[in-house]
Amino acid sequence: MAMAIAQTPFVSADQINNLCSYELIMENQKQVFKNYFLDEAVMGPRAILSQNENAQFSYIARASKDGPTIVKFGTVVPSNTSRDIPVVQTTVSVIDAQTGSVKLFLDGEAVTKWRTVCASMAAAKELANTVEKIAVIGVGHQGVAHLQAAQQIFKPKKIIGIDQVLKKNDLGIETTQDIQAAYDCDLIFICTNSQEPVIKSALNSGSTCISIGSFAPNRLEVSVSALSVADKVFGDDAKTISEQSGSVVKTLENYERSWQYAQSIGGVYAGKIKGRESKEQVIFYFSVGLGIQDAALAEFILTNGKF
Repeated sequence: MAMAIAQTPFVSADQINNLCSYELIMENQKQVFKNYFLDEAVMGPRAILSQNENAQFSYIARASKDGPTIVKFGTVVPSNTSRDIPVVQTTVSVIDAQTGSVKLFLDGEAVTKWRTVCASMAAAKELANTVEKIAVIGVGHQGVAHLQAAQQIFKPKKIIGIDQVLKKNDLGIETTQDIQAAYDCDLIFICTNSQEPVIKSALNSGSTCISIGSFAPNRLEVSVSALSVADKVFGDDAKTISEQSGSVVKTLENYERSWQYAQSIGGVYAGKIKGRESKEQVIFYFSVGLGIQDAALAEFILTNGKF
C-alpha cells in the first residue's frame, strides 16, 4: 500500500498580514541585524544573475544559531509595473532545524514587503532627525507600502509620493512627478527600479535618505556626486552594500568623499557604532535585502502562527 505524502503547508499573504504589525516586525528586524553584527545569525552568499534589466536571485540564511534555515529565490522584473504585478516575485521555503524537511512555504511577496518596509522604518527611526516632511520616490508596490507605513509611524505634517507615471491612489496623499520636491523633505525613501540616479545632487543639511533599489552593482538610485558629500553611510550590512549596492560601490571608487567607509546598522542597534551625531549631518542608508531578514520573519511566523 502506497504511503500518503503530506503536503507542505503554504502560508498565504493574508495569514502573514494577520500575524504582523509594524511595531512587532520593526523589532524583529532590528534584532536580526543586531544578531548578525554579533555573529549570532548566519547568512550564505547571495547569488544574482542579471538578464538585461531583469535579475534573478537566491540566498540561504538563519536568523539565529539554532533557528530554521530559509532558502529564498525570486526575480526582479521592472517592466512588471505595466502589468500591475509585483516587480519583485519570490518564494521562501523554511527548513526544519531538526529533520531537514521543508516545513513551510511562505508567500514571498508578503515576506519581502514586511521585512523591507519594517527594516526601512526602523533605520529611519534610528537615523533621522524629527520628521515633519517625507517623500517616497517610486510609487509601486514597495513605494505604496512605504507610504502607508511612514504615514502611520511618523505621522508627518506632509507626505508626498513622487513617480514618473502618476496613478490614481486612495492613500489621500499628494503625488507629483517633480523630483525636486524630495529635497525639501527631512526623510526620503527611494523605492525605484532605476539603473540611473534619481537623487543627483547633495541633500539639504539634516536630511536622511533610505534607498532600497540600489540592490545590485548596476543599480544607482543615488549619484556618486550626491553620495560623496554625505556625512555617514549605513546599510543592512556594510560589506554587502560595499560590494553589491551600485551607489555605494561606485562612490567608494571616488577618493574625494566625506565618509571613509559604510557601516552596518546592526552595530548601531547593538550600541557598538554611533548613528546620527548631529542635527546637521546628511545620512544615507542602503538596503540590498539580506536573507537573515527573511529568516527572522520566518521564525516569527513559526513562533506566532499555528502551522
